[in-house]
Amino acid sequence: MKNLDKELARAGKLKCTTCGLKGAALGCFAKSCRRSYHVPCAYEISGCRWDMNEFLMLCPTHASQKFPSERSKKPYVKKCSTVQICSEQKSVCDFDFWATSPTGAKNWVLCGSALSADEKYKLVKFANMCGATVTKAWKPNVTHVIAATDANGACSRTLKVLMAILNGRWILKTDWIEACMLSKSPIDEEPYEISLDNHGCSDAPKTGRLRALNNAPKLFNSLEFFFNGYFVATYKKDLENLILAAGGTILESKEQLQHSSKELCHPSTTIVVYNDDSTGEANEVLLRQVDAEKLALESGSQVIAHTWVLDSIASGALQPFFPRLAQKIHFDV
Repeated sequence: MKNLDKELARAGKLKCTTCGLKGAALGCFAKSCRRSYHVPCAYEISGCRWDMNEFLMLCPTHASQKFPSERSKKPYVKKCSTVQICSEQKSVCDFDFWATSPTGAKNWVLCGSALSADEKYKLVKFANMCGATVTKAWKPNVTHVIAATDANGACSRTLKVLMAILNGRWILKTDWIEACMLSKSPIDEEPYEISLDNHGCSDAPKTGRLRALNNAPKLFNSLEFFFNGYFVATYKKDLENLILAAGGTILESKEQLQHSSKELCHPSTTIVVYNDDSTGEANEVLLRQVDAEKLALESGSQVIAHTWVLDSIASGALQPFFPRLAQKIHFDV
């Protein structure tokens, strides 16, 4: 490496066009372009073009420009050895195979979950090879979630993973990508399906796929949820989206909760949800639970902590409802 200290100092002042954070050392090859990127951020932009031999990149705005190797193709070919030429021809053939694969590789929509920078790089490289699409956020058309795993083969319980479970999508180890790249053809997903999360829940990805394949009722079908008390707005929205994806219904007011409970006459179908996360205040979670219990008793509903929603999805089955606490504790604690 040459001039590493100077390059670090330079990059430390540059903000990434995609994420806005500093350290964006990669600039567009077009001299007039002022855009800079982190390499993983640039790889997530489908419109960027790359010259991997010379470590060059053209942003989507200047993707039509040519790299040095493209401006002088004939001299470049003359200098290449027979092995290099065969390698290039083979890469084109590989891409053509993926693009026309009867298995539908070009219709895959891949989404990474908790991946490292190297794993993100590999995911985008694989997508470029087989003609698949990569999306940064969860979308309903995602076909495969590629998740990082720990030493026990367990993945993190992310929104992407939970949504994939509810929608019956593949949730796979990064080993599947490596196997496909090695064989240069689609590999059966099932041996690479993740079966464990880092909270100890197992087999939900397979359970979710089979539920979707068999058109079985969704996990929260016929259940109605009312969020009681304080929740961070964005996190509450994620929980609501999970509940809706699982076939549940969101009740927006206490009046709706009371009305629904009286109409249905089934306490197990209306549920009061409280926030089980502590911010450090003494007894705050207990007070939330007591308040939720009081409302549940008044409306004839069940009561759960918000983690019940996550545990039920991550295990592929409804978890037991909590025993009544409000009957044992005075409401003036």
